Amino acid sequence: MKLFSILFYLVLGCISHLAAQDSLKSISNPPKKTPKNVILMIGDGTGLAQWDAAQSTQKDNLQVFQMAQAIGFSKTSSSSSFITDSGAGATAISIGEKTFNKAIGVKKDSTSAYTLSEILHVEGYSTGVIASCGLTHATPASFYAHQPSRYMEREIAQDFYGGFIDVAAGGDYTLFDTTKLKKAGYSCYNYQKIKSSDIKASRYVLFYDTVKEVKKISEGRGPFLRNATMKAIESLSSNQKGFFLMVEGSQIDWGGHDNDLNYVISETLDFDTTIGMVANWAKLNGETLVIVTADHETGGLSLTGYDKVNKKTEGSFSTKEHTAIAVPVFAFGPGSEEFIGVYENNEIHDKILKALKAQGLK
Repeated sequence: MKLFSILFYLVLGCISHLAAQDSLKSISNPPKKTPKNVILMIGDGTGLAQWDAAQSTQKDNLQVFQMAQAIGFSKTSSSSSFITDSGAGATAISIGEKTFNKAIGVKKDSTSAYTLSEILHVEGYSTGVIASCGLTHATPASFYAHQPSRYMEREIAQDFYGGFIDVAAGGDYTLFDTTKLKKAGYSCYNYQKIKSSDIKASRYVLFYDTVKEVKKISEGRGPFLRNATMKAIESLSSNQKGFFLMVEGSQIDWGGHDNDLNYVISETLDFDTTIGMVANWAKLNGETLVIVTADHETGGLSLTGYDKVNKKTEGSFSTKEHTAIAVPVFAFGPGSEEFIGVYENNEIHDKILKALKAQGLK
């Protein structure tokens, strides 16, 4: 009887110890939280050198560096070339497959594929696209259009009327038919003539102006990107299911093509300011995954020195085109752990759907 009692308490002790271990594991490894919203921010042409160039002008760390909870690297080659263009680069993220250069929302066999915006819109999420360039440009277009060439701008604009995007802001006013937009349920606004607070519609297109192009930040664009982004977040947040928003800092790429370091830096800083505002909102919200990355690097930028007299970063470019350098991925919020590591750019699509536990379309 005594032996039985000893064995009983030994077994009971083992069970209690195992239960305590399981309890400690559950505390140290709490269940992963599912985000309600995803904000994907793409700095067109932005590699590490572009971020470092912008950082060299600032006393404190850039907002993107302060925000990041997880860091990875995306490999950007397209299905047709070692060096991608923005069409193939953005489309890979949007549809989850590598495709050929200049493609917009189509697979490498030129057949249409569901974009993240379409997939999530069908599942009940609200969707948005913001850019500091024209809305028919390669990166924003890749999230709503299906065309074999990024240069088919009028056909790309026609695809927008399909209605899978709830809010949009950018240029290219001259390529859109406002009558068709209104028939598709959109209100149309001119950023130059309206305050963001005056936008009351839940579905709208905010055009930068009635001209085609969007100004450089150095030539008076002002806080368009950050204002349009925060207004979109405010509008999209009314959906209890959640939302997906793509925000592009478009003209960092243009500075790279021009081999203009000042242009690159000023546009990167504008994008970073927008990231800071988004990150602050996301921290308070607590249910939003923010991802910051690029479709590719532009210019082959190297930082070669610093002029202390003129307080100016010095750099050189190896090309006026894109390069195949892997680009960083910074993530914050629930689901950010999915973005640690080195992976192909099309895997970002799957990581977003996995984080949201979305079903996807077949």
